[in-house]
Amino acid sequence: MESKKVESNAELTPFEKEFKVQLNLPAAYFSVFYAIYVVYMIVSGNFSDLPAVIVLGVIAIGYLFGYRPYKYIVKRRTLEIHRRIGKTKEINLMNCETITDPIAKMTKIITNAHSYEIYMDDGTRQTVAPKDQMGFVDAVVHSNKRIHCQVEEYNQTHRKWEKKRRKEEKKAKRTAAQ
Repeated sequence: MESKKVESNAELTPFEKEFKVQLNLPAAYFSVFYAIYVVYMIVSGNFSDLPAVIVLGVIAIGYLFGYRPYKYIVKRRTLEIHRRIGKTKEINLMNCETITDPIAKMTKIITNAHSYEIYMDDGTRQTVAPKDQMGFVDAVVHSNKRIHCQVEEYNQTHRKWEKKRRKEEKKAKRTAAQ
């Protein structure tokens, strides 16, 4: 995984697909409750701790909304993860082994149900949470045909399409043979 400074392209080519990141509810809840707490401190007249609370809150909100991805772009063979603050991360999709649903681990008790994990050849893991989940998985699978897709919902719909296509091919062969 290399981190490169990538220029943002306003216009995407037909081979590039852009995906927005799904809203991070814990970060939104934190921001709302933080604002309520600051208002409470102002109303109650507790001005001695207010500067420290504001500085720490701005740092926390800056991290939650600045360093986290806000969009993904799947190009021909790469996945770009754009952040508002910091470098854009570029991942070579040809070095990816598997894209899968989130796997529960002992270190991470609560998994984000709307995220996917991409495992690299070197054993590293990248977690992504796009809004258009099936479109994102489809774009990644079409960029790297050798990637193992273990996303249950994508595999189920893909199997249905394959069954339909095979049935139609059989019917076409039968009608052509007669």
